[in-house]
Amino acid sequence: MNNASYPDVYFLPVGLGFFTLFVSNIFDRLKSYFIFWIITIQQIVRYLVIPVLFITGDALRFGATTVNEPYAVAMMLIELFFILVAYHICTFSKQKKEKAAELHFLKLNTINTGLFLLFILIIVSNRSFLQKLSFVWDISTYLKLKLSGDLESISPLVSIMFPVMRAYIVLFIFSVIHSFKLKQGTKLALSILVVLINATIIIGISRFSIVYATFPLILLLIYFYPSYKRKIVTYTSVFFGFILILASVAKFSGNTKKADVGGFFTLHQLNAYFGGVANYAIGYDSYKKNVVNPFDKYYYFVSDITQNIPVLSKFSNDNYKTNIKFNDQIYGAGRSRDQIVPVSVAGLYHFSIYFFYIYIFILSILAFTFETKAYTTNSPVLFFLYVILAFGCSTSMMINIGSISATLFINLVVFIPFFTMINKLNLTK
Repeated sequence: MNNASYPDVYFLPVGLGFFTLFVSNIFDRLKSYFIFWIITIQQIVRYLVIPVLFITGDALRFGATTVNEPYAVAMMLIELFFILVAYHICTFSKQKKEKAAELHFLKLNTINTGLFLLFILIIVSNRSFLQKLSFVWDISTYLKLKLSGDLESISPLVSIMFPVMRAYIVLFIFSVIHSFKLKQGTKLALSILVVLINATIIIGISRFSIVYATFPLILLLIYFYPSYKRKIVTYTSVFFGFILILASVAKFSGNTKKADVGGFFTLHQLNAYFGGVANYAIGYDSYKKNVVNPFDKYYYFVSDITQNIPVLSKFSNDNYKTNIKFNDQIYGAGRSRDQIVPVSVAGLYHFSIYFFYIYIFILSILAFTFETKAYTTNSPVLFFLYVILAFGCSTSMMINIGSISATLFINLVVFIPFFTMINKLNLTK
């Protein structure tokens, strides 16, 4: 090991190997869930690729020196155990997933048309939010505005509502295309074109916004046009991959003329984006440094959970936010930077070193629950919402706990009840 602070990282791929052995007996029941594969891809990066980069001598920019590496490795291995428990709970019943309900296109009636026009009006009328939107090849425009401080304050409600409004607009266009008297192949081609255009619009510099906006729509097209499944996967994968690469080039190039996407595949970037062992060590360092007593855990929990939820965010306190403490440990300035805090690090602050794994355990179960729920609805909007929830829970290591809680809250409390009611109204007409 070239980095003396991380002598135990080889335990991570060994742990993943044992994890795989224990998963093998339920693999047949897991493999049909897309959530399982999303989690598996992240595990390969976090438990195999990152340790290999450590061993090959790749350099860390932050967290290179720590005395808490053994705790970080132990946390990640304990996580694997509780993910394994969650897998067994989710596949405890020998029955297969419920048969998928038949998804219907949106009816082109007064209710749906009115919602379509209302959502467009809300987006167009929020000029400050439109500043945050750009095409993937023009990220530099947003970066310049952000650096210059010329961005106006954005309504948090519009920011949270935008992904759903955006999806509804696309789904309505799908339904309009479906109403045309065209061949199925032509309808599909037009729908794929809409998905790809939608994927080129990025929120800020977040490539995750592209994934969130595209992945559920591709699943919907597979259900709408099942006989074209292979073509949908092939064509969208190629173009979607190209768009992500384009966004990565634009982001990592910054304001320079030189395109640089290779930087994403370094130890530093993978560790930051996928919640690698160094970020766990940094998190444990910050936890010990801040001496979190039992009475403070409640305040950290409330501040983190409510910070991105409109109205409830007034209960959040900057002095008790794990993302600020975590980023302060890295940069010495927690409020000006926003590197992702692994949910288990937030679990340290909220539940102590004995129960930090609660989040990953619960979110893993919720991910499977939401995916199963998505297959039982005949509404494409509800399908989209449940898939978004499943995807968000399964990528929890790549999202701050405040963003996860806001997504869960706004969808479970607002959008799912609202669109369930709209779906029932449409069925009665």
